[in-house]
Amino acid sequence: MKRVNLKSGHITRIIAALTIVGLWWFFSSSDLSYNKPSIDLLPVAQDEPKKATSNEKGTIMPSMPDKEAKEKLGRASWTYFHTLLARFPDEPTAEQSEKLKQFIELYAELYPCGECSYHFVKTLKRYPPQVSSRTAAALWGCSIHNIVNDYLGKEHYDCSTILEDYDCGCGDDEGKIKDDLKLDKVSLFKEGKQGG
Repeated sequence: MKRVNLKSGHITRIIAALTIVGLWWFFSSSDLSYNKPSIDLLPVAQDEPKKATSNEKGTIMPSMPDKEAKEKLGRASWTYFHTLLARFPDEPTAEQSEKLKQFIELYAELYPCGECSYHFVKTLKRYPPQVSSRTAAALWGCSIHNIVNDYLGKEHYDCSTILEDYDCGCGDDEGKIKDDLKLDKVSLFKEGKQGG
């Protein structure tokens, strides 16, 4: 067996070369978190088929890196979303329920913040819209909001007050839409109080 005599300079070069190769391998690994889409709110099944998409997350809209703009959009969107659900009919027809379900699914897919849309669509797959009544829709929407609040590390919204908070003056003491404000009897004067 031939003995190799390595000087300290040779050892340093070998260690440096191995370090460079190791770092190259480590940083090119597809298992690193920065090479993956951001964390899902809900786990995605591995056998779930991928859609042909306009970006890597499968969303229609691009990402929204401006945090302030994203938060402002979120606040306005939640207000609209909760008001929509709180104004849904107490006893909707099958067609009305189906339209709300489709709207919510499209709302999620077309949400202007790509990463938010991605999480919203995944959440809807696990917690489908509840559209059997105004109360069911409003409480479901509040629970979805709290799932997002959990993800963002924010406090829970008190769902027991969701109908009152987003009622916009439309409901009676039992949370039902007042007769004079039902769809066929809405006056422009009363609607004008909502400011838009």
